[in-house]
Amino acid sequence: MSFGIGDANKRPGIFESFRSAMAPRELPPDDGLPLTPPPGVKAATIIAMLAGLALVIFGAFLVVAIDGQIDNYKSAVQDCRNDFGGVGPDLMIPAGTDAETTAEMQACQAPVLTDDDLVNVKTANIVFGVAFVVLGIAAAIGGWFIRQGRGFGRLIVGGVVVLMLLMSFIGAQSLIVLVATLLLIVSVMLCFIGKGQIYFARIKARRAG
Repeated sequence: MSFGIGDANKRPGIFESFRSAMAPRELPPDDGLPLTPPPGVKAATIIAMLAGLALVIFGAFLVVAIDGQIDNYKSAVQDCRNDFGGVGPDLMIPAGTDAETTAEMQACQAPVLTDDDLVNVKTANIVFGVAFVVLGIAAAIGGWFIRQGRGFGRLIVGGVVVLMLLMSFIGAQSLIVLVATLLLIVSVMLCFIGKGQIYFARIKARRAG
């Protein structure tokens, strides 16, 4: 018995399985009955809407919370000056300082952001926050159109995924963004495999006829 690479009993790899799932399916005869979305398409809708909601909440938080975060930062800088007489890399830690105080002073040794730096941070947070809100709304709308069998719903969600990936390359990275992006990818994939693919193909065929 041979167990070589070309063995006929070798199990297909993940890419072969995915390619097989994505391959065009032969449409069953049209029975004329109303088309209902299969479970995969319903799941795609729910996933896209949940991801969109998460992005909207996250984006709104970035916009709303930034002023408080800046105020907390300024307060922490002032505490360093009041407690240790200075802030920034020039702050010296005396020999024999206990471990807890040393840790606090080491935190105070971080470079201090200027007012211009804080303005830039606030602007960036607002820009990214608004962008995430818009993308979240778009993802939810795309999810709704997927539920209705509209092909452009898949395009909307796919476009949001592309924009999310582009934003991650320019610094908009967080666990919530990563999870939402993965959920949207799953949502799009569910529309192109199995019964989801057949559902959209049958709707397209009916509209063409």
